Amino acid sequence: MRQRCLLVAALIALASPAAAQDNAGYTWTSDRPDGIASAGVTGDRILPLGALEVTYRFRRMSFDAVQVGTLPVDPLDVLDNYSTTPFERTDRINDLVLAYGASDRLTLLGTASWVDRNRSIANEEFFVSTTASGISDIEVQGLYDVFSQGAVRVHFHGGVEVPVGSTDKRGDLLEVQDQVLPYEMQPGSGSWSVIPGVTAQIQNEHGTVGAQFLGRIRLNDNDRGYRLGDQVEGAAWLEYMMNSTFALTSGARFRSWGSIEGVDAALDPTRDPGEDAVFSGGEEVDVPLGLNIYMRQGPLQGHRISAEFVFPVHQDFDTARLAGNWGFTLSWRKTF
Repeated sequence: MRQRCLLVAALIALASPAAAQDNAGYTWTSDRPDGIASAGVTGDRILPLGALEVTYRFRRMSFDAVQVGTLPVDPLDVLDNYSTTPFERTDRINDLVLAYGASDRLTLLGTASWVDRNRSIANEEFFVSTTASGISDIEVQGLYDVFSQGAVRVHFHGGVEVPVGSTDKRGDLLEVQDQVLPYEMQPGSGSWSVIPGVTAQIQNEHGTVGAQFLGRIRLNDNDRGYRLGDQVEGAAWLEYMMNSTFALTSGARFRSWGSIEGVDAALDPTRDPGEDAVFSGGEEVDVPLGLNIYMRQGPLQGHRISAEFVFPVHQDFDTARLAGNWGFTLSWRKTF
């Protein structure tokens, strides 16, 4: 419920003032290095009628410290409540994003991802690593232009998340062999979700400022008897155009998610914090720093390369979780 209230507030707060702005004498354009959002953001603009945009993106995130609430804790202290403790984790995600201009006001967007996670757990005597990989849930969205005037652009998002990713990946844990892995290791959610949202941007001769809010509302329990918590995601980007090829990018990202509803009967909430559905909510704020490159001439004309480092600045978890340390995102885009 908290996530749904945050989403409604964000949609109202973003759409109203952004639509009221009119930077007289300047018209927003994507034909510059700051004409797209930074590497970690998709669905940032409406495409012209008939345009097809292909994006490949690689994301890596490293987790290496245990935290409860906002405070770091000694991993051995986690063993007071659970029989094992998380130790470190690495996520690698490959995204393929296709966008098509169905009309001058409507863009269709599809995202498919391949997820590869490696996680280590330990107790006072043993240490073991587990790996899970596979296709994640597929997202399909429609982006609809609701305001395009001068330097300002605003569009709404409406979409669904299709549960094609696995929720029954297995691996060896400390106490048992060939066990269903914890919730956070599964590539998919197993539930249908709706994705409402809004994106707004304003631009001048020096750069672009944009913001995006998306919700992820789970509609059903999966076939393992649970559903992941609803989620709100927010992103703000600030881009400074150094010249016609390069733009510096920064901003902030926010994500808040609720606790899992229901339980997977194959998991033991006393064994590992990652198997504890009751205390599985949290929130995080990251700061990205990066660069957009727009090839305007030559054999690579029209290609866009974006790269950024991501640094967590705030993380708050309901129980012991591995906190993010740093991340990296690299993307390529081309519009045909």
